[in-house]
Amino acid sequence: MTKSTAQDYPDVGRTFRSGERAGSKGPAYVRLLSVVVALIFGATTAGAQTASSSGDQVPAFRETVVVTPERGATVQSWIPAATVAVDAAGLRPLPALSLGEFLTFIPGFRVQQSALYAGRPVVSARGFFGGGEAEYVVLLVDGVPVADAESGLIDWSVIPASAIARVEAARGPGASLYGDAAIGGVIQVLTTDALADRGVLTVSGGSLRTFTADGTSRWRARSVAALVSGAAQRTSGLSSHSSATEFTLGGAMNGTLRRLSWRWTANALHREQEDPGPLTSAQRAAGVSSDPAYRFDVRNRRSVATAFAVQSGGAGWRQQSRVSVDTRKEDDIRTILLAPGVADTRARDLSTAGIGATVEVERTLKAATGSMLRFGVDLTRQHLDTAYRNARDGAAVGDLLSTVAGARLRSGAFVSSSWMPASQVRLFGAVRWDRIADHDFAHASSDDATQAWSPRAGIVIQPRRFAGASIFGQVSRAFKAPTLDQLFDPRPFPDFRGGSFTISNPALRAQRASNVEAGISGGRRLRWNALVYRMAVEDEIDFDARTFSYGNIGRSRHVGIEADVEGAIATRIRPMVAYSLARVTNASQGQAAQLKNVPRHQLTVGAAASVGWQVESFVSVRRAWGAFLDDDNAVPVRSAALLDFRVRRRVRSSTLFLDVLNATDRRYDEYGFVLTDFRGGSVPYAYAGAPRVVRAGLTLSFK
Repeated sequence: MTKSTAQDYPDVGRTFRSGERAGSKGPAYVRLLSVVVALIFGATTAGAQTASSSGDQVPAFRETVVVTPERGATVQSWIPAATVAVDAAGLRPLPALSLGEFLTFIPGFRVQQSALYAGRPVVSARGFFGGGEAEYVVLLVDGVPVADAESGLIDWSVIPASAIARVEAARGPGASLYGDAAIGGVIQVLTTDALADRGVLTVSGGSLRTFTADGTSRWRARSVAALVSGAAQRTSGLSSHSSATEFTLGGAMNGTLRRLSWRWTANALHREQEDPGPLTSAQRAAGVSSDPAYRFDVRNRRSVATAFAVQSGGAGWRQQSRVSVDTRKEDDIRTILLAPGVADTRARDLSTAGIGATVEVERTLKAATGSMLRFGVDLTRQHLDTAYRNARDGAAVGDLLSTVAGARLRSGAFVSSSWMPASQVRLFGAVRWDRIADHDFAHASSDDATQAWSPRAGIVIQPRRFAGASIFGQVSRAFKAPTLDQLFDPRPFPDFRGGSFTISNPALRAQRASNVEAGISGGRRLRWNALVYRMAVEDEIDFDARTFSYGNIGRSRHVGIEADVEGAIATRIRPMVAYSLARVTNASQGQAAQLKNVPRHQLTVGAAASVGWQVESFVSVRRAWGAFLDDDNAVPVRSAALLDFRVRRRVRSSTLFLDVLNATDRRYDEYGFVLTDFRGGSVPYAYAGAPRVVRAGLTLSFK
């Protein structure tokens, strides 16, 4: 097993074993593919090596310790929730080159437009779908939340893939520890890896004129360690107007001084990305690849963030403090359809700046009984300044149409505790108080602050008669505050009477959810997990067609089943199966119809295998079905079974790999919506999924 550490956090021992990614499509890469395939499969027998324990053999599971679900090191089998932890060794074999693509293979989460060539990743869990306008999942990078100030959206490219040491994910409400937006789940990326190679560089090229270079260099000197990472991507995208260029640069340094440990991190990102917009079925049948109304849509993003953390501890206690700062600028041109064939295009200038601080304390009350107490405080201030202008021929023109500025202040305090009244029983409880106040925006007032209590209680039982199995259950409350865009966005829309209106609504209330779930997990070489949950959401925020603005228009009910199995059934074979059933309905109207864009079923079946001669492979089939473009369930989302695979061959300190995604070139849709035309008819729009993508690449490791 590979051992990785993050600050003083224990290692995650759960890994996959499989293969790696590559690709090519088009004459510019035919020779590259031929060479890679020949190198992978054409090695002479004399040069081949049989599998060894440090090479092709699949490692077995061992007890895993995770940090994210309870904001502190906890043995995974004693957590009353569905959790996943995968270290770098488990990520490398997957056909993925970015965090968004890695999450495609994490059970319980759904990722649409996972790669840069497909657009901006949209991640959902348990039937909470933000559609690129809001987020229902929290992302942490080394403990620091990552989210856009105006929308809460997550930039899934904020960290180069080569710098990822471990990914932890907890499904279900996490508001009792993380506050706002943690309704669908919490994902954390950790970058420190004490046993990682000193350097790693991956280059690849393939279909859609996509090129990627991603590398990280690490060094250690006595009590100080550091890393520098960077990534560059370029693609022509799926259509005639979907090219993108992205550069990411990151760094980190950590060290110790007596009983004190510290860590500094920083990252910067620059991206230019065109948006081709959705298409109707008629447009696709006519061979249209990009709606002309979107021909000038583009997003130019530049962001910088840094954080500094200090941790200390003694006998039975640990304290950690963190300060983070971030800034971002965007120059966008965005088109929104008001009706079929009627589009409104505006230019937006946006700048944000944020500062946050966290203090956490952990105390072991009685080690013999597993009694633990954790408490802490989170403070954040995010400033937003946004302005709109008319757009013509891809440029902002004219005077300001509208502008707004202000700040959002978040404050939260939590306390959690665990106790083992018996050797086979663990109890867990947590509660958090949050206050979110907006200042200086139009119509904003401190009297309108959102306040919420988010309690959680859970139990885990490990019966002696069923060695290795854990039975768990929990109840919890969570909330999601309306975003600044939903409250105050000043974008003007024409009312076709010579005036304009906005769709934001400063009177919005927070969504609140109550969750109950129970499950069972266990296994040794094969790890398995199954659970059922039921969540009721009040004051659901959605676009209200009656007022043509956002509103708290209903209640929804989320009922589901999740099950996954992953592990080793033979020395060199490691299967994985994940299935989820999500029934998401409008509870306020008593309807049985599925809410739009939420698939009722998701299934992933895959396997990793070491086939000898230093060759490893990974293959999977993924499908999500039972989703509709409308809440009346009249227009189904086109789905398909997607076959992905990776083959890789190690040659000394390098690895050659070949990835094929959607190998059978199936046609499918990611998500979409339905508009009503002037005759009262319904016109569906959808974002098309990626066709077959092939890419080839090389990973170099430096000891």
